[in-house]
Amino acid sequence: MQNLSRFFRALGDETRLHLVTLLAQQEPGKALCVGRLARELGVTPSAVSQHLRVLKDLGLVRGERRGYRIHYFLDEERLAEYQELTRELLGEAFVVDVESSAEKTTS
Repeated sequence: MQNLSRFFRALGDETRLHLVTLLAQQEPGKALCVGRLARELGVTPSAVSQHLRVLKDLGLVRGERRGYRIHYFLDEERLAEYQELTRELLGEAFVVDVESSAEKTTS
């Protein structure tokens, strides 16, 4: 329960929520560096680094060194674990299926 509380607290920050959303929109295998994330979010690279640290501590985000830069991506397995914990806590009725919601808004 404590991990789930940390998860919701982390996503309660608007910038971190946007950061997770941005990473989730990337194609599989595609990762983004701090500079690109900062430009997309309109914040400084140091702010992105601080937010990434919180998300890495939760295991939601992982980094991979590519040359001189570290590129970040969502840990899909860990995210699925948090989704399952949320389902168990709130029940199926309260968990939104992101894909079907997106389809409804584009129809």
